[in-house]
Amino acid sequence: MIRQGLAVLTVAAALVTTSCSDDGPRSGQGADPSASPGSSGSPGSPATADGTIDGMFDVGGHSLYLHCEGTGSPAVVYLHGSIEDAAFPAHTSAAGFSKLLAPEQRVCTYDRRNVGSSDTVDAAQLPEDALSDMHTLLEVAEVAPPYVLVGASFGGMLAYLYANEHPDQVVGMVLLDAMFPDELSLEHLFAPEDTYEAFSEEDEATGLERISHFKVLTAGQGFIGREPRIPVTYLASDTEGYEDNDYGIPEYDRRILELQAAYVDRFAPGKLIRVDAPHFMEPAIPDQIAAEVEAVIELTG
Repeated sequence: MIRQGLAVLTVAAALVTTSCSDDGPRSGQGADPSASPGSSGSPGSPATADGTIDGMFDVGGHSLYLHCEGTGSPAVVYLHGSIEDAAFPAHTSAAGFSKLLAPEQRVCTYDRRNVGSSDTVDAAQLPEDALSDMHTLLEVAEVAPPYVLVGASFGGMLAYLYANEHPDQVVGMVLLDAMFPDELSLEHLFAPEDTYEAFSEEDEATGLERISHFKVLTAGQGFIGREPRIPVTYLASDTEGYEDNDYGIPEYDRRILELQAAYVDRFAPGKLIRVDAPHFMEPAIPDQIAAEVEAVIELTG
């Protein structure tokens, strides 16, 4: 690896292993083979006295699964990475650090459409669809802003878009080896068949979430240099760093690290931390993730 967005991760029998995808620029989180797919959750209802929410919420013709614990503000909202197996309950990726934050802090996790316990929608998904789903879900479930977003991998790019489109709601972010919009500036270094754009139609036709990573990255181009002045901490995987990848493009290796640092520096403050953890770091370093979320919350003051 290691182009951002190419990790395909598998979780099985409590072991986390990583391998490179050879079918295009995607990032993923693996599957618990015992998990059951489908939208079998109970209809959602407003939070209990201790802040707990657990169920399905209609977001406009389809329903998404949401789980929240705790009551503290701002609410922490987790956006999972791309998923390669529909059976995998994506929201559970955050279980480790969520338990460390709740009940003092409110933590909400959800499954995007077409994965985990959320409904399947038989249509290509545009970036604005994913953002509208999230916005409506939080609104109908009465999870009020402000929010601190925790975005993992592809979910980090969606968190970036949401923060830019709803700057009145998002007061901070913690990004976990996340995709970022500046990556598109290096597409010219790749052969045409290896670019994000080359896989756009495949993402929309056969990808599990049916969303084009290229279109999501493109949607972020207009926000570059105009990001909200919020605290952001970016945890970058040193275990799967950019210095040694399968592309044989040293210029990419060098420049992607520069762009990553520059991206983080555009926030106020922006903190880049290289961690000894795999791309799918949620189960590997829950304590550090929780600590960085708490640090960002303190800065929102």
